Amino acid sequence: MKPVIVALALLAAAIFFAGCTAGSTGGQDAAAGSLRAHFEYHESWGFTYGCYGRVTGYVYNAGSAPADNARLVFNLIDTGTGTIRDSKPVFFGTLDAGQSRTYEVILDGECTHDYRVEAVFG
Repeated sequence: MKPVIVALALLAAAIFFAGCTAGSTGGQDAAAGSLRAHFEYHESWGFTYGCYGRVTGYVYNAGSAPADNARLVFNLIDTGTGTIRDSKPVFFGTLDAGQSRTYEVILDGECTHDYRVEAVFG
């Protein structure tokens, strides 16, 4: 009887967490003026964060002059309601011409929702 209960508990957990364990997007891009960003979004689950989204990528200055106060804001958007679930700004400071920087951002989600990420320079 115990193996059946354990198997059912594991199956229930797998079904509950299935919405946030395998999601990911291909590369996405954002641009504003001479600034360009490329990022990928992956959904995951862990004991520390629960269900969360991880955004990794790079930002670069494609212009011929420095870009001051470079900042990128990531919004985790619920695809069912269109509302923003979490938002995180990343400040890069001044990016010289041709300079790039990498980043990683953790966005807090819920296991029972589907999300997409948008990035906006601001």
